[in-house]
Formats: sequence, C-alpha cells, structure tokens
Amino acid sequence: MKETKAQADWLWRAMDALRGVMPLEAMQQFILNMIFLRRVSDVPPEDAQGRPTWAELVGRAPEPDGLDQAVRQALHAWSGRYGELRLDLDEEGTWARPHSGDRRGLDRALRELLLVLDRAGRASAPAGLYEQCLAWLSEDRVGGAYYTPRDVVRTMVRLMTPEPGDEVYDPACGSAGMLVEAAHYVRAHEGRSADQAGSGLRLAGRDVNSRTRSIAAMNLVLHGLEGDMLADLGSDNSLLRGSESEEKYGIVLANPPFGMRLARWEDQHHGFTHWRYGPPPKSNADFAWVQHVLGALRPGGRAAILLANGAAFRGGAERRIRAHLVQDDVLSAVVQLPPGLFPHTRIPACLWLFDTAKRPHAQNRVLFIDAQSSGVQVSRGRRHLTDADVSRIAGSFSAWSRAGTEDEPGWCRVLTREEIEAADHDLQPTRHVTPPATEADPGDPERRVRELTEELSGHFAEAARIEQELRDVLGMR
Repeated sequence: MKETKAQADWLWRAMDALRGVMPLEAMQQFILNMIFLRRVSDVPPEDAQGRPTWAELVGRAPEPDGLDQAVRQALHAWSGRYGELRLDLDEEGTWARPHSGDRRGLDRALRELLLVLDRAGRASAPAGLYEQCLAWLSEDRVGGAYYTPRDVVRTMVRLMTPEPGDEVYDPACGSAGMLVEAAHYVRAHEGRSADQAGSGLRLAGRDVNSRTRSIAAMNLVLHGLEGDMLADLGSDNSLLRGSESEEKYGIVLANPPFGMRLARWEDQHHGFTHWRYGPPPKSNADFAWVQHVLGALRPGGRAAILLANGAAFRGGAERRIRAHLVQDDVLSAVVQLPPGLFPHTRIPACLWLFDTAKRPHAQNRVLFIDAQSSGVQVSRGRRHLTDADVSRIAGSFSAWSRAGTEDEPGWCRVLTREEIEAADHDLQPTRHVTPPATEADPGDPERRVRELTEELSGHFAEAARIEQELRDVLGMR
C-alpha cells in the first residue's frame, strides 16, 4: 500500500510537469512511453549499442534548451523489436507539440519530468509504476477503454488457472493486463519472483487500436514477457474472423467493449462472417465476441469473458444463441459481479466461463454464482474485490469443476439443461440463486441502500442503452 501511494505521488508530479504544454491524451501516452524508456535505457553505455542511455539523458537536463530533441531522439533510438513485439515510441501522434509553440516551456517541463522519473525509478520498479499509471488514468476515465481493473483480472485468471505450457489468448487485449496477470499467476505458483523474465506460457493478443497495442507491448516488455509471445500483437479486428480461427488456444481471456455495435464491423467484411451458434444482432456485439472466443479454443480449451448483464437475459437472436450454447454444453458457469467495479461504466457485469471438455458430473449443467454483494467500497460508487472475495469465487468454481458442489443459498446454485430451458434461457445468476434462508445480520442499512442505489443506477444505464438501440432499429430519433 505504501509503495502504491508513493507511485501515485510520483505520477502526480509527472502529470504536473507536463500540464499546460501537452493535450491530456498525448500527455498520458507520453508519460507511459517515458516510463518505458526509463526502464529499457537504464543500462551501461557498453550495453546500449550506441543508443543514448538514461543517465546520459538525465545528464542533459540542466542544459538551457534542446532537451525536447534529445528526448525524441532517445525514444526513436529505443524503438524497434523486443522479442516478437515491435515498438515505435516516436510514432507520429504520440509525440505532442506544445500548445503554444513555446519550446523553452516544453524543455522546462521535460527537465522536470526526467528528474521525477529518475527519482521514481530508483524508488520503485518501472513495471509497477507503469501499472499504477494505467490504473490511475483509468480512474480518471482517460484509460478506461483499454484497462480492466486489477481485481477483476485476477479473478478471471484465478478461474482459469493457467499452467506452464498453456497458450493464452486475449482477442481484445487493451493494455495486456490479462496476459501479464496470467504470467504473474504461473510465476507465483512456481515460486518465482514477478520480475523474472519469462513465465513458461505462450501468449497471444490482438487489438485494432495502434495506440493501445503500443501500450500493451510496453507493458509486456516491462514484465519480461516479450519472449513468451507467439507473435507480435495482431492488428486486425477479431470479430471479422467470426467463430472461425486458424489459431487455437488452451485458454482465452477477454473483456470486450461493452455495448459495441456489430454492424460497422460486418460491413467491412461484406456480411460473410460465419457464426457457429447463429448470427448475433447488429446492434450489439456481445455474442459475436462469445462466438469468436469459442472459435479460438482448441479441443479441451477453456475461456472467461466479461459481458454486461444484458447479455444474460436479452431476447431475440441473443436468446437463441444462449440456447445453442447450453444445448452444445460449452457453458460452464456464470458469475454475477458486484456493481461499481469499473470506473468508466456503471453497467453491471457477469463473468461467463466456458469449457469445451466438461467432466461427467458437470455435463449438461451450469453453475451460477451470485457475488453481487462481494467486495468493499473504496470510494463513492466504486467497489473492489478483496483477496478473500477472489478466493471465494475461484474456490467455488474450482470445487464445482473438479467434483461438483452443493447449492449454497445466497451464493451459488447448479441448474440442469432442462431447468435452464424452463427459464427460457435466462442466465442471470440473481434469478436462479435462491436467497439465504435467514438474514442473521442485516448489516448497515445505509450501506445496503448505497449498494442497491449503485445496482439500480447500473440497470438504468443498461435500460437507456437498450432503448437507444431500439430507437436506432426503428429509425426513431
């Protein structure tokens, strides 16, 4: 906790150094690039292969001008290949010109930034500083599009339990947090330190946004995982592959964008995309992502995908797809998460867990876990899953996967295929998990009101989105 606070303090100073001379989005990317440069260029001159070292760059800080060119030259020099990953730290658009054309003002800002990152790098591992920067920017709603909160990522990885040799794929990799956490999990279970190079996994990711791929690649390199990559991060859109994929993986982890429309992606592919379980609606890509994930699994593969709650109960084509998923017996569990986990949306979400080779006791059955009351409140409208919460969710699923589990009122319940069919393939855990028999401790009434208010706000947001989709379909304004 002390290190996290110190990292946040360093980042505040870094942002303050650049405030007023760079646009906010460019400032965000630039600081991430500079944290990366701080790490990779901090080598003796004989190991730099003619490139400027961090010490040389800091040594130029006192010079009255020309620092902006020195920094840019360093970013360019340290661009290139890192294992399978290709990085362009000086990509056009990443380097922002000062608002007013004040070169001296930019030099002063860069001088302060260099000194801040120099001190921060001595006090904290650059990889941790980089992760903290991503988390902090997400809280500020700048980086929410590519950052999944660490507690949610840890939950998904714990549910999948990767092992050395597994091929792990994220089709919407964002900052590559899923891949990094999978490596952390394997290293921890082998008793290895988090800063050791390699993990024994074989990793793959894809993202359509070039800026996001750059952030992901830097994150992977900072964690020593460039050697674990099967290839460079893919740039094509995953959904254009439909439910067919030439590459197959043992584990797929995904947090695709909530509420993304499918129509504009299908138009690029002339409508010829193949969907194994039926075409998803053009107004929502949730089940396009589900089918792509399943198409990327090899026999015996498993997957965890994060979806907005509406995917569990919306009708039409989505209900038909849910029915096919249950009929094909690839859905293993659905976990209702608590509201307020994501800084960039109030829409509640569920984890969907898939297994293409269920054990006999689990066949034609689905486990539902209602974890909506889990977590602790960390700020107004925000909640966080504790280690105990993650362990409880993962433990329940692990017990069910290995040998089955007893229903636990208020927490989990197993339904047969026939029971799900009778419920019209509504897969909301809150509908199926029976309430506890008694409420021995009602808890803090004010806290409960806050929790229900947060949940209601999430439902309002989902209802508003569905209403807008309906208006679009009907041509209403």
